[in-house]
Amino acid sequence: MNKNCTFCKIIAEEIPTELVHKDEDIFVFHDINPKAPVHLLVVPREHIKTFLDLNDKRFPLLTKIIKVVQRLVKEKKLEGGYRVIINGGRHQEVEHLHFHLLGD
Repeated sequence: MNKNCTFCKIIAEEIPTELVHKDEDIFVFHDINPKAPVHLLVVPREHIKTFLDLNDKRFPLLTKIIKVVQRLVKEKKLEGGYRVIINGGRHQEVEHLHFHLLGD
């Protein structure tokens, strides 16, 4: 956990949010500035700074994230059109790996 990270504070329940999914590895919640009717953030509990910090030992976590995103696409009935985005560098507002799921 990074004490200065907004997502770590959400995961520690120091900042309230509307949770969609929570398990031992992943938190999913609504983006506070949505860019689509459905805009969810899929965030690993572990503080991984960026996409480039993923390595072989984290493949099981990445697989689990993919499965959660796939389940959310079906639950939210987004099969007709959705995007999954990973920002990095100056495009990443919070330096904590996260996936955006956007759909209509």
